[in-house]
Amino acid sequence: MELGEEDILKYEDTLENLTVLTKESKETEIVPPVTDKLKKIQQYIYRNRSGADLTICILIAALKSYRTDKCLRPFPPMFIKNNEKNFQQLKNVCDIIPTIKEILSKNANISEEVVDLLYWLLVEKNFPLLKPCNLTEIPLKTKNKNLEPQYVFEVCYPKSADEAFKNRIGKKQVLHAYHGSAMDNFYSILKVGLQQHFSVGREVLFGNGVYLSSEISVCTQYAPFGKTWRNSSLGYKHSIITICEIINDIGKVKCKDAQNKNRSHNDQSYGEIPEKYFVVTDSDMLRVKYLMVYSCKNKKSVKSFITKHLFYIILIVYFFMLVVIGFFRDPNWSRVFRWLK
Repeated sequence: MELGEEDILKYEDTLENLTVLTKESKETEIVPPVTDKLKKIQQYIYRNRSGADLTICILIAALKSYRTDKCLRPFPPMFIKNNEKNFQQLKNVCDIIPTIKEILSKNANISEEVVDLLYWLLVEKNFPLLKPCNLTEIPLKTKNKNLEPQYVFEVCYPKSADEAFKNRIGKKQVLHAYHGSAMDNFYSILKVGLQQHFSVGREVLFGNGVYLSSEISVCTQYAPFGKTWRNSSLGYKHSIITICEIINDIGKVKCKDAQNKNRSHNDQSYGEIPEKYFVVTDSDMLRVKYLMVYSCKNKKSVKSFITKHLFYIILIVYFFMLVVIGFFRDPNWSRVFRWLK
């Protein structure tokens, strides 16, 4: 059904929605054709190029994980049939996602499966908006220049989620702290938030909960580099350390507190929580606000150069070896060698 200007009642282009509603029905979900989906994908990427790039990287990092079934939740619904998740089909589609530049081109030739996946990931209300920002805008300053990230993104949540968190804050103070995690965890972290189970079985020294620190160096060991999207303009491997907002609830946020000594003890803790550490026992008391992204680029460019010019490199090395062998076999070289002695 074609929609004229008179039929269009409302066009919502927000963090929460990107749909067309008509006078005929506000409740019926309208599935736009591929060309319309592609245009909306291009509009989204045009407004937030690097944010879209990182979002795709985070999805693919979860897909490449050996724990992919746990990390990739929610799973893209278009790859579920008869309640079975088709991981191989999703991998095949992700392998053919073109570069951001190619997606934005006027004559973009993109498969329908790729369009459906990107539309679900970027346009529909399935992922927070990752907005690029400057290092100077974040609330915590990195004293060590070696730990400064290449990119910083603000996590912008849908209006309803943002208001719910602000309501939980009420009159309480908001603290800021770092949290490091493996790259393959961030798809779930940004979808459902930091959860206590991320710490279970690994960091139980101070009891169960989400572990954070006011020192970035503490978190680096928990944020290893992971392979992401090979066509990313941000690099081929990434590591992310987050800056989180913590609602300063005395009963649910455990830390060193001069005014409340019992606050530094958590259930099943083996000792007192040290300074610069936070253990949050209720996931509703915190959210990820900034992503500090570290990237690797050089290895990819060197490897691709060698792969692309391998034949010529072999010829050059072979020619150089012939020159060296011929030089040392020359009788004149023997005279020079005796003279040097």
